[in-house]
Amino acid sequence: MKPFEQLQAEIQTTLEKIVRVNASIARHEAQEHPDELAVAQFEEIKLQFTQHLLQLLSEMDIKLRVAA
Repeated sequence: MKPFEQLQAEIQTTLEKIVRVNASIARHEAQEHPDELAVAQFEEIKLQFTQHLLQLLSEMDIKLRVAA
């Protein structure tokens, strides 16, 4: 098990990555002709980050339900 401080830092980093991916998705969707492939790829990346976040939270004994 990772030390608490390391888990906190990794959780924060993962949350920041999710925020950046959400911004990228919003930018692509706001375009006049959205690139659906890019949006789908960003959604997949977001899912991977979300799964990683859930794993980190479970290591801290935090249990959440996430609506993806």
